[in-house]
Amino acid sequence: MFRHFIFSLFFLLTVGLAPTSHAALFTGTTSDLQAEAKAAARQHKLLAVFLSMPDCPGCLDMERHVHPDPATENAFGKRFRTVQLDILRHEPLIDAKGQTTTPAQLAQRLRAIATPSYVFFDAQGQLLYRYTGTLDKAAFRQLGDYVTKGEYENRPFTPAIRAGKQAGESSLRLNAEALASTVPIRPDFTLAATDGKTYRVADFRGVALALAVGYTQCPDVCPTTLAELKAAVEALPTDLRKQVQVLFVTLDPERDSLALLAEYAEHFRPLGGRPILGLRGDAKQTADFIRQLQLVADKQPSASMGYTLDHTAGVFLFAPDGRLLGLSPYGQPVKDLAADLKTIAADARASSAHHLAKH
Repeated sequence: MFRHFIFSLFFLLTVGLAPTSHAALFTGTTSDLQAEAKAAARQHKLLAVFLSMPDCPGCLDMERHVHPDPATENAFGKRFRTVQLDILRHEPLIDAKGQTTTPAQLAQRLRAIATPSYVFFDAQGQLLYRYTGTLDKAAFRQLGDYVTKGEYENRPFTPAIRAGKQAGESSLRLNAEALASTVPIRPDFTLAATDGKTYRVADFRGVALALAVGYTQCPDVCPTTLAELKAAVEALPTDLRKQVQVLFVTLDPERDSLALLAEYAEHFRPLGGRPILGLRGDAKQTADFIRQLQLVADKQPSASMGYTLDHTAGVFLFAPDGRLLGLSPYGQPVKDLAADLKTIAADARASSAHHLAKH
C-alpha cells in the first residue's frame, strides 16, 4: 500500500509539472519591464508589451478576437513573453532599461500614444519595433514573424490585406479605401432599428453590409449617399440584391426618432432589394458608435435649423462574417460602389452555399 501511495504521489507531481498549453496572450501586467525582459531572455524569448486603454475599441477588438485565438497563442507564445500595460495607469513603472517612469511617459517616449500599440524588446531592454493598430489573427502572427526574423532592419511592416478572407483563402479586391489601423476590424455596437428590433453587427452575418451615417435633416450629403446606395444595389444582378443590407445610422438621436428614420429610409428602398434599416441609439450608444468607427460628428449653429452636423461621409462596407473591410468614400462613382457590393454579395452567397453544403 505504501509503494502504491508513493507511486500515486509521484504521478500527481509529474502531471502537475508537465508543460501546459499557452495562456491567452497579454493577460499579465507588470510594474517592471526590465525584469520581464530578463525573464523573457531566460525563456529564450523576446518581450512583447501591449499598450492599451480601458475604453479603446481597437484594444477590445484585439483582446476579444485575436489574443485568445489558440493558434495565435501557440505561435506567438512560443516566441514572446507577453504583458499588458494600461497607459492611463498612474503607478511608477521600471522601463526595459531600468529607469523609473510611468506608462504614459513610456508610451510618449516610444511614440506609441495611440492604442492599441505593441512594442518589442530584447534581453538588454533595447526597443526592437513598435506597431500601432488593430490586426486580424493572420496579420498578427505575421507581425510576430516579422519581429523575430529582424525584418524591421530592412523594410517596414506591411500587414496582411485587411479586406481579405482568412489566411489561405483568396482576398476580396475592392475599390473602397482602407481605414485607419486603429479602427476595430470587428466593431461591436448595439442599436435599435426601425423594424422594432435591436441589432449588433454580428446579427447581419451572411449578407454584405453597407452602412451609412448621418441625420434626416442633412441637406445634401445624406440623401445623396442613400440615393447612390439605392442605385448601386439596383445595378446588381437581381439574384444578388437580397444579399445586401443597407443600414443608415443617425448621428442625431435628439431629433431623429425611429418613426422619422423609418419614413426617411423608405424613400431610398432599392427595387428588388432589402428594405433599408434605420438605426438609432441613445446618447451613450451613439457616442460609443462614433468612438468605435472614429467618426466626425460636430454640431454647427444654424439660424434655420438650430444646428447642423458636420459628419463623416461615405459607406462602410462589411464582409459576411462581420469584418469591416473599408470605406467607400463620398463622391466615389456609383459603378465602383456597385462593383464592391457585387464582390461582397457574391462572397456572401458563396459562403452561405458552402455552409449549407457542410450541413
